[in-house]
Formats: sequence, C-alpha cells, structure tokens
Amino acid sequence: MENRFDALFRPGNLALSMMAFAGLTLLAAFLWNVAPSFVLLLLIPALAVSFYQMVLSPVYGLRMDDERLTVMTEDGTRVVPFKDVAHIRVTDQESASRVTLVLHDGAEVAIPFDMPPGQLDLIRAVTDRGIAVRST
Repeated sequence: MENRFDALFRPGNLALSMMAFAGLTLLAAFLWNVAPSFVLLLLIPALAVSFYQMVLSPVYGLRMDDERLTVMTEDGTRVVPFKDVAHIRVTDQESASRVTLVLHDGAEVAIPFDMPPGQLDLIRAVTDRGIAVRST
C-alpha cells in the first residue's frame, strides 16, 4: 500500500459554478421565445464562460508519495524527489503559515496554499518521510 498525502484545492466553488450554469441555462431557455437575439448575444457567451470555469479550472496543491513531492501551482507542476529536499520552512503569520521547500542546491519551491495555524497534517506527513521542518 502506498503512503500518500494530498493537500489539493481548486480555486472557486464548483457547486456555485454549477448552480450559476444551471440558472443561466434556464434563463436562456425561458428567454429564447421572447428575445432570441438577446440570448445569442449575451447568454450564450455567459454560458460558455461558466462552462469553461467549471471544466478547465486548475487544481493546485501538494501531493506526496513514498519517493517524491509533486507541487502543483499556476506556473505548472514540479516533481521534487525527497533526496533533493534539504528541509521544509514554515513561516508563521497571524492567520496562516506559509510553507516552502528548500532544496539542497539552495532553490526554493513555494507551496501554493497557506496552512491554517495549528494544522499539523502536512508537518506530520513530511517528518514521517524523514525531512526536517524549520520554523521562522
């Protein structure tokens, strides 16, 4: 069995996007008999944008398995083997903590989400894999 940790999120709210798409679809169907040009001009592009946001919204976050970390950001996906990670730096702030991977060559990879204070799941998953955690 693979020891896996996922901390993934999707920007926006999928349920709200689906409700907006359904509402726009019902409005377009209702208005089609009254003003088809209005539907074609405004509601069809709005439906297309709503559909685009539902289907093509990226997923950001961090995935860990037994051998590597996968960091998914808006700049793309980066796979980092555990042997390349020197330590994890946790920077405490008032409402959340920022997490950064520090590699042996000095490069840094920011984790694309803030960790709520007191949440130890990520720290526990990293230390279970033998990576040091430093707090600043």
